[in-house]
Amino acid sequence: MSTVSPNNSTADSHYDVIIIGAGLSGLSSAVRLGMFGLKVLLLEKHYIVGGLNSFYAKGGRKFDVGLHALTNFPSPSSGKSSPLLKLCRQLRISLDSLALQEQTSSRITFGRTDLRFTNNFEFFISEIERVFPHEQKRFHRLLSKMENFPAYSVDAEELSTRKILSEELNDPLLAEMLLCPTCYYGSARKNDIDFPTFIMLFDAIFKQGLARPEQGIRALLDPLTSKLKELGVERKMNTPVQAIHTDTDKITNIELENGKYVTATHYISTCGGLETENLLQPSPHAKSFEIGRFSIIESISVFEGHPKSLGWDETVVFFNDSESFSYNEPKELVDLHSGVICIPNNYGPPILDMEKESKLRVTHPANYNLWSELDKETYLHKKKVWEERILENGLQYLPTSREKLAQFKSKTRMTDTFTPRTIKKFTSHENGALYGSPTKKRDGATPFKNLFLAGSDQGYVGIVGAMLGGIAVANNQILRNL
Repeated sequence: MSTVSPNNSTADSHYDVIIIGAGLSGLSSAVRLGMFGLKVLLLEKHYIVGGLNSFYAKGGRKFDVGLHALTNFPSPSSGKSSPLLKLCRQLRISLDSLALQEQTSSRITFGRTDLRFTNNFEFFISEIERVFPHEQKRFHRLLSKMENFPAYSVDAEELSTRKILSEELNDPLLAEMLLCPTCYYGSARKNDIDFPTFIMLFDAIFKQGLARPEQGIRALLDPLTSKLKELGVERKMNTPVQAIHTDTDKITNIELENGKYVTATHYISTCGGLETENLLQPSPHAKSFEIGRFSIIESISVFEGHPKSLGWDETVVFFNDSESFSYNEPKELVDLHSGVICIPNNYGPPILDMEKESKLRVTHPANYNLWSELDKETYLHKKKVWEERILENGLQYLPTSREKLAQFKSKTRMTDTFTPRTIKKFTSHENGALYGSPTKKRDGATPFKNLFLAGSDQGYVGIVGAMLGGIAVANNQILRNL
């Protein structure tokens, strides 16, 4: 491909669409556009696809990052309206090929109060009625309010969920417990989550439920990359974008770090709203997107045997050490007051004699700026220190005896940890912000008529949401206008 100047909009090889970022939204939009015969170029700065929802190898083992759960498990009651089924139809992926394994049961625990949930929504309702009998009528009124709210509209009003819950419920503990899983699985806001996102995540987690592909995130990444090849979508890995050049209300070309320029009729950026604005040349005088502040650290332990042999039969545990939930950038490296435990081997039926190793994942809020300021030697030391503290803290939320705890430690074969610096590396999000900016643009539109946003700052959260968001931009902003 020939090099062109920033002011020249032509090139020897011109594309219908160029997509920045091979995360799940970028992969999905590329597949969708390729299905209609468009000439598509997918640019990725790293050597592997998936963004944060990818995997890596260490010590001869493969680790998923990002994937705790695939939400929106299609139940008989959801029928053809299931978001996951819609996703499979749009990308022509067989649901059976994912080999989904349902969660056993999961739990929200605040101090001494527990709420359990499974993929049976009626069970979750019965748990709320058991633990909060005085809130029964108010909770059902809240459910009706959520059903009547246009959460899935691109024009949905972004109201404060914390404020709405305080108005609808009398018991603040129930409100705090409902906020915890939904914030951890998709909020970019400080101590809150916007009401449309809360509804989407409530539906995804509680109404529909959690599952995990038998092969982990590769069950999604492998068929998507195979389809890109079949459809003739060009994919350039290890190819960072240097700048997006503009002229009045249009993108003229993309400048790559290798000094080359590529052009297209349409452009989709999945690297984040603020991150996209930072690439624009000339740079906009004012930024449209607020910088994100919430990031995480996650420790993953590998141990011999099945979790049930230690008395651990739950899949995901959302925990908080008091009745008040704080969801914010901590003032120190890590905040141990709340977090998430995921035991991936507790998806599906236990096969005790076939499970050679299991994993335990513990997640906490973390401060990107403090982690990024550490020199390499100090960073590695602090990572090891916090790795041990995170594990010790997480274990207290799992039912275990002193004997079982000693057994777990003796059977632990390795532990690895990723920090906000890891998230910044693989997502390019400023501040290592897990869910990007608090500012969202659901329709993906930008001030430039041929540039659209997909991904985290589009506002559709979770793995299913991210993929559907990429598909929506491809369908509504490009294919519809062909």
